[in-house]
Amino acid sequence: MQMLLSGAEVATRDRFDRARIEAQARTPWGRALSALPVRWFHAKLEGAIRIPREGAALLVGNHAFAGIDGMVLGMLVLRETGRVVRFLGERHLWDVPGFRAIITALGAVPGEPEAAVKLLQGGDLVAVYPGGVDDSFKPSTEKYRLQWKDRAGFARVAMRARVPILPVAGLGIDEMYTVVGRERWVGRSVMGSSRYDVPIAFGAFGTLIPRRAPQAYVVLPPVDTSGDAASPADVERVRKATFEAIEGVLATAR
Repeated sequence: MQMLLSGAEVATRDRFDRARIEAQARTPWGRALSALPVRWFHAKLEGAIRIPREGAALLVGNHAFAGIDGMVLGMLVLRETGRVVRFLGERHLWDVPGFRAIITALGAVPGEPEAAVKLLQGGDLVAVYPGGVDDSFKPSTEKYRLQWKDRAGFARVAMRARVPILPVAGLGIDEMYTVVGRERWVGRSVMGSSRYDVPIAFGAFGTLIPRRAPQAYVVLPPVDTSGDAASPADVERVRKATFEAIEGVLATAR
């Protein structure tokens, strides 16, 4: 039986060739491929100038059903800056047969603190969704409302790695699907928790094809991550500043 690696082990053994992917993205074929999801959703990246062209930063954002928004954001950043974003994914996704190889090939790693710190210390652009599955699986009655609760791990990671946080507010992403409820068997049986109960969602023409809702990803001014990652007060300052920056933009879309 193949043993599953932790996020830290994945990051340590990382064979993802960032330079090769970035070089391919500059080719005509690469530009055409990255343009597909951008054109499909009429997506745009506002504030791209705030994303560093070299060196590390932690992108923190809101999430939508099926994680399609992450793919679109990654393609936008690649097109605008030439840089690959390494996404921190819900760790249980690596337990899904066949899915692990796909997301690993795309450069994602299980969302664990040590993995994130290693990538950031290596100079990567890293993206994380603190709301995780709660944000992605939320019903449409909660659209554009962050489901972070009191999660602050992202703040501690950025403080430990000594990199800035760039809040990214995704607008239009909750229009791709109408989520009317949750089933009560698959998530509990496969993943062992009601948190993973799969949403009952409808996209274009009542199917699972996402609606072509225009999307805008707004990169906000960096959050100061100076301070002690072991200090609850310092961590809360960073968490709150990030949350309020994104929440302020999302409130305009409700």
